Amino acid sequence: MVTPLLLLVTAAAVAASPSPSPAPDPCGGTTTNVLATLNRPTIGFSACSVKARESLWELGYVNLAQNDGSHSAAYPQGFIRFGAGKRLEVDVIGPNYVVQNSAGGVTRGYTDSGVGAKYEFFQDASNVAAIDLLYTAPTGAAAFTAGAPVATLNFDYGRSLSPAAGVATTIGVQSSFAQNLGGRAARFTSLLPSLVFTIQSDSRTQFYAEAYGQTQIRPDGGTLFGLDGGVQYMLLPNVEIDGELGQTVTDLLRAHYIGFGFGLKF
Repeated sequence: MVTPLLLLVTAAAVAASPSPSPAPDPCGGTTTNVLATLNRPTIGFSACSVKARESLWELGYVNLAQNDGSHSAAYPQGFIRFGAGKRLEVDVIGPNYVVQNSAGGVTRGYTDSGVGAKYEFFQDASNVAAIDLLYTAPTGAAAFTAGAPVATLNFDYGRSLSPAAGVATTIGVQSSFAQNLGGRAARFTSLLPSLVFTIQSDSRTQFYAEAYGQTQIRPDGGTLFGLDGGVQYMLLPNVEIDGELGQTVTDLLRAHYIGFGFGLKF
């Protein structure tokens, strides 16, 4: 999420006067600010794109338990991002490998994978705005595929509230495909809003709290609301590690999850 990072200002004498100083870049200036740019472990997306000629690899593990007694684990939650130009990135999505235990039976398989892109269209010293386009194809196992392509368009916005705190939102519109309660599959459209607050205790440690939702989760309705929170820590200048706890509620199920992961900048 968006966290300010002040640039070192270089002065140059021209006609005995200093040149104008560049405006601070919340996303990191000439190199990617990892804490500001990472999407994981939040549900919403950062408004910061990966800087040109750099890449950011987001990987992790999550274990989810539902109140019907089932639980599942998913990894590596791969989201690989490449800086393709000024304020532009391209992405590779997944796949995840899922192990699901339900009613004493275990099901294993891969989820769908796809591609994406982000364009950061506005930035000043405190604000960043971008759009994301994500597309997954039905490449996963029968138990875990959507069964058809899924496309998502996100509007991402982040604002620095102080040198240590920030707030960000993602408003997504998704065209998805799933089965209704009667077992019939159909396409439907839903909104995916999220709101996150971040605060840094020092230059290497960031905490966050997030609320998110989905207005429709299947063709015949249903909604989802979730809360999560966690911590991110810069273990090395280009290595981030994180942990998260979360809870979701739908019209049919309640679930809680725990996860951990890391981000690598190249």
